[in-house]
Amino acid sequence: MTRSVCIFARDEERKIHYAIGALEAAGLGADDSVHILVNGCEDDTALVARAVAAADSRISVHELPVGDKANAWNEYIHRIADLNNETHVFLDGDVTPSIDAVNALEQALFQSPESYAAAALPATGRSRRQWARMLLSNHYLSGNLYALSASALSAFRNRKIRLPFGAKGEDGLISYILLTDLKGGDDDSFTNRIAIAERATFEFESLKPHSEDAQIFLRRLARYSERYFQKQLLYKRLKAEGISAMPESVYEIYTPTAFASLRPRLDPVNFLIDLATLRRLRKLAGSASLGG
Repeated sequence: MTRSVCIFARDEERKIHYAIGALEAAGLGADDSVHILVNGCEDDTALVARAVAAADSRISVHELPVGDKANAWNEYIHRIADLNNETHVFLDGDVTPSIDAVNALEQALFQSPESYAAAALPATGRSRRQWARMLLSNHYLSGNLYALSASALSAFRNRKIRLPFGAKGEDGLISYILLTDLKGGDDDSFTNRIAIAERATFEFESLKPHSEDAQIFLRRLARYSERYFQKQLLYKRLKAEGISAMPESVYEIYTPTAFASLRPRLDPVNFLIDLATLRRLRKLAGSASLGG
């Protein structure tokens, strides 16, 4: 039984070798394959990935010009993935999977025949316990590390389900699609579609209190802010109209009317970021409507 590992890598020249190096201990076998999707990088991630691939015939590198994880996911699901693989593991290039994580994800899928996916749990981070409880109680995936079954991948292909270009928080959207049994709509009670592999965990390097990491943290907050507003607009549409209403690009739903009713969150961490995000998105929506 062969597995495929898909690694998403954007500007990860410093960290990606840790993710790749941990795969053997995580359970990667001699007949398994690894696909590194280098997307929109401005550093030497591709160079590092190609050097590793040159020494290991199981590894392939795919260079995508656009830095968009949803687009990279679509490329793997609809073009790159081999349907002969029984399990497809998805891993971010800046995280390290735990020992036996690939085997644990596969076992979780095997032990839950109705499941389409298996979720791993965080082992680092200040909020890891709260994060893990949320994943466990809601049967959500974390985009850092999870697995899809061959049947899930086939279903995405056959039904031509793609994530919208530009979508932030692709893991939440994939979770929603699976929990609605690939239909969309209001009924997200199909928790049997996502198994939890509690023995599969992942680690990542926490941000430190210096200027470079502070900038990374602010960019992350801005990304999370846009994800927050995207979720309100996109999920409202999918719950009302079903999976067939999935836009090709998330920017299709950025309209002045859609943003008119949205408001920033009132907590002190997010308020100013949300305010700036809304101004930017409303301006973008206004420009798009004028251009159209």
